[in-house]
Parts: sequence; structure tokens; C-alpha cells
Amino acid sequence: MRYIDNNTLEQVALDKGWDAVRQNHLDNMVNLSVADRKSYIRDNPDWNIFQPNMLALSHNKCWYSESPIGNGDFEVDHFRPKNKSKQKIDYTHPKSKSIVHKENGYWWKAYDWDNYRLAGALANKLRRDRLGDCEDVKGKGDYFPLDLVLGRVANDEENLSCEESLLLDPTNPVDVSLLTFDKGIAIPATTDDDEVDRVKQSIFYYHLDLDQLNTARKIVWDDCVAQIKEAKKNIDNSAPAVKKAMVRKCFEELIKLVNSERKSYTSTAKACLMVYSELDGYHWLKNLVRTL
Repeated sequence: MRYIDNNTLEQVALDKGWDAVRQNHLDNMVNLSVADRKSYIRDNPDWNIFQPNMLALSHNKCWYSESPIGNGDFEVDHFRPKNKSKQKIDYTHPKSKSIVHKENGYWWKAYDWDNYRLAGALANKLRRDRLGDCEDVKGKGDYFPLDLVLGRVANDEENLSCEESLLLDPTNPVDVSLLTFDKGIAIPATTDDDEVDRVKQSIFYYHLDLDQLNTARKIVWDDCVAQIKEAKKNIDNSAPAVKKAMVRKCFEELIKLVNSERKSYTSTAKACLMVYSELDGYHWLKNLVRTL
């Protein structure tokens, strides 16, 4: 997961006259029943006009998993679900039942641009890991887990500051910093118990432990290790007079692993660089990590 600055979508909304569109939809839904409101939202997916701009923000990658669009479907996900909101009673238990927080979801947020996240189908749809040895059904779907100790479920059209969301939000740089990777496996980058739980729930609901994602990220990790070791060899074998120039050249190549707009899973490459910067013989990597 990489930080996505979605504030540019506000200008897109202004250019498209979105405020008027949004208000028209709200006016049309205000007196509808729950069932009719769900039908209305389903039949009016105007949020899809933002998808090209959202793709551009992440360079055609899922905001949750960093997976490329490839031949899979991408969808405009409603961070707060538009039709129903629920969470598992115990997400660690495969057969755990769910509790419904809002039968009609956050319907009034259905046409709010700041509630949109670009999601690959593997993260957004409920499905089983068909490659891994696992029967669990995962995916975000209508799930939006809340901390009901520190907060409560918002009433319809109420200010949402009363809620404590548990899912990591790719548009929040603090949330993004809580997730890292070990050889391609998603893990917490924190030791705080509450934050660890948030990370684990996000891995579960976003299906970030999908076997094919682990495999793809492991390839990136291994490629990164190979380039780090090659850089170390070149630096170690350089004559003192050219060592600084060699370090700079190696830095320039390694930075491409993390910052390239064309590459997927750059957060995995970043995690790999951070891990190796702590190993004996790789102290020179610390200066590079500070720039990431």
C-alpha cells in the first residue's frame, strides 16, 4: 500500500460540476425506503466518471494492494459502503458471523468523491483464495469494521467524527506507514497492540494475504535483494577515488525500485531496502532509506 493523495479529485469534481450531481442524487433518495434507495444507487453509478483520474493517481494500480490493472477488473470502491455496513464478530475465525452496523449503509456518502478508493476486484470482492490452501472467504465487500469501544456507529447523515474506523486508508499517510512486508508477506510495521490489530484486520478484509499477491511480491523482494547485493559488490570493489561516484550510481538504480511509476508492489521493495539497511555490511543503505 502506497499513500494516495486524492485531494486532486476535488478539482476534478469542481470541473465536472459534481456538487450539483451529488445534491440531485441526495434529493432523489431522501424519502426512499431502504430497498428503493439501494436500487437507486445501484442504477446510478455516476461515481465511475472518476475512475480514469483515480487510475492516473496510482498509475493503474489498486490503491489497497498495489496490483496492476492487468486483465482484471478495477472498481471505484466506497470506503464507507454505500448499501450496507457490517463487520465480522471475530475476523480471525473462518466461520465467524457478521454484525450489521447499518442496514442501509452510508447511503448519503454514495456520491461523495472523498469516499472513493480505486480497488482491484481481488481486494473488493468476496472470494476464496483459489491458489492457497485456504477455505476462508475474504474481501472488503460491504465490510467496514469499527472500534465500538473508542467510538460508535454514526447515524444517517451525521458527522462521521464519532466513528473509529479500523481499516487502513490508503489516502492517510499515517495509516500507510503501519503496513510493511517481509519477503512479500504483509505484516504490521508497528508494535502497538491496537495498531497491529488494525493492520491484521486490513490484511484480512483487503485480502492482502492472497497467495498470488504473496507470490508476486516475493518476486519483487527477490529482485530487490539481487540488486542490493550487486550494488554492495560494486561498492566494495570500487577504488577509494571512485567509491562516492559508485555509491551515487547504485543509489540511483535502487531508488528506481521504489519510485518507478511503472512498477507494482514498490512498497515491498521499500521494505526490503529498509531490512537490508540494518544488516552488517549494508550501512551505506541507511542514507538511501532516509530519502524514501
